[in-house]
Amino acid sequence: MGRRGGIDPLFIALAVAAPLITGGIAAARRIPLGLVSVLWFSAGINMLWTDWVVNREDVLFHLALSVLMPVLASTGYGLVALVTRRRARVVT
Repeated sequence: MGRRGGIDPLFIALAVAAPLITGGIAAARRIPLGLVSVLWFSAGINMLWTDWVVNREDVLFHLALSVLMPVLASTGYGLVALVTRRRARVVT
């Protein structure tokens, strides 16, 4: 994760906030959720692969992250889709 004994400052932005935000943006732009999920899963697998090749460590962490990031993106997607759906119902 970068620094030993702590959390890398970019971790929160890249692995937690970014999937939520991109999921929300995708929902607002009506981009299929599957594309967003594949994007974040592949990003996690890429991190797993590069960290395994370079450092030979954190493989299980990145595998878990490969599952968590699409879940976070789906959460952001679902929240925006829900708000948008409710707003459309109130307007009509």
